[in-house]
Amino acid sequence: MILFLTIFSLFSCDSNVSNFKVDSEENISIGALELKSSSDIDNNNNSNLVKNRKMIWSANLKFQVTDVDSSTKIIQKLSKDLGGFVSKMDLKSTNYEIKNTIKIRIANENFEKLINDFKQQAIFIDEFNIQSKDVTEEFIDIESRLKTKKEVRERYIDVLRNKAGKVSEIIEAEEAIRKITEEIEAKEGRLRYLKDRVSFSTIILIIYQKVKFKMTPETYEKPYFKKLTNSLKNGWCIITTFILFLANIWPLLLIGGLIMWKGKWMINKIKK
Repeated sequence: MILFLTIFSLFSCDSNVSNFKVDSEENISIGALELKSSSDIDNNNNSNLVKNRKMIWSANLKFQVTDVDSSTKIIQKLSKDLGGFVSKMDLKSTNYEIKNTIKIRIANENFEKLINDFKQQAIFIDEFNIQSKDVTEEFIDIESRLKTKKEVRERYIDVLRNKAGKVSEIIEAEEAIRKITEEIEAKEGRLRYLKDRVSFSTIILIIYQKVKFKMTPETYEKPYFKKLTNSLKNGWCIITTFILFLANIWPLLLIGGLIMWKGKWMINKIKK
């Protein structure tokens, strides 16, 4: 009898554990679905990290050329021949120099060759530097998270189709799917950006040409009425300036007037 009760108790416990697992799977929450073993992700990342590194290369180059216009055309042709393209150009001129700032995108395998070809146009190199950024870890992390989020979304879709019975459960599942979809789209956008930066390096090239300074005469002639208006203004300024001048020397004028009056009075007295 005791043996029978013991077996019955064990069977009941197993049944309860089994029922608990089923209930847990049916009552899925956001936290449970998004739970992912960090150790599994880390192991995958470490194994993938060794294979192919994802590097973003960029360079800044500034040098003097004989003629900016002809060098610009050569630079465009060199870039095109190696599968690159000019994404931005900014030409500026002053009385002392002509300068063109060019942004070039080029495939990584032709990065160094194109830079060396550009240097052939230089009379004098002012600046040259190359930078690199390793985005391998971020690349793998985004791919891993994307895979996880897509799996979570599929689970929510399955819940919505097969297990959600109440209206509140349907709304909760739809809201979770919407949020995860937004996160997936954001990650995919970042991944596309990284792939573009990794595939194509960026070269910021500044070329300039020295020119002899020439004084540019002002050939602009003002209209007649504008001249007349300016003349009237100048005349009024002269009048106001003269009045202010008299106001400043009024003591001298007063003393001079008294002296002249006194002298005239004395002359008239002597004549009498």
